[in-house]
Amino acid sequence: MTFSSARPDLSAPPCNFSLVPILLASASPRRAHILETLGIPFRVVSSAFQEPPPRPEDHAQPARYVEHLAREKARGCGDKKPRSLVLTADTIVWHDGQILGKPQDEDDAVQTLQRLRGREHRVYTGVCLRHAAKGKGALNAPIEYSIAHETTTVRFREVSDSWIAAYVATGEPIDKAGSYGAQGKGAILVEAIEGDFWNVVGLPLRPLRELLEKAGAPIESFWK
Repeated sequence: MTFSSARPDLSAPPCNFSLVPILLASASPRRAHILETLGIPFRVVSSAFQEPPPRPEDHAQPARYVEHLAREKARGCGDKKPRSLVLTADTIVWHDGQILGKPQDEDDAVQTLQRLRGREHRVYTGVCLRHAAKGKGALNAPIEYSIAHETTTVRFREVSDSWIAAYVATGEPIDKAGSYGAQGKGAILVEAIEGDFWNVVGLPLRPLRELLEKAGAPIESFWK
């Protein structure tokens, strides 16, 4: 397996907020930052969907699981501007056949990082774009839910229990799948990455680009 630690350059022109923004149904500041960096205007909205804990069968199908959650988040936005583009995503860490979501508390974060240190795990993100069917009239176009996912393999360095305790005490791991932030202090944990770094942050670029193109709104169209 070949690994690369390189991160893509996301330099882009400033957002053109004269365009109708995408509705981002996510409270994640990381996802918001990625859209800002790509020059995509957006507005944050909430979803009524309450994410349930994974079922036993979900652990065996992590890709299907994150796609399902992303779709349900989009459906949970109801009829908020039904012709607008609604973007949702859900990220999990998968290790030893188990889905690892956000930690319940600091002790849970410590135990998760102790399991992951010195080993490989996979990060799955499901992405859903709710949009009007392409090529249909604006008023009568049916709503579609386009869904995709991305997988990235991450290898952690060996770190001590004291380092893990100090990292968890910063508070960074608490709201993150797998109990770490690869774009923050948790970058020290990462020895190598195979795949999309931004998938680990929470919004992979390939599915985002492909879903927007399918909806007739390629990323570069927002730069005009």
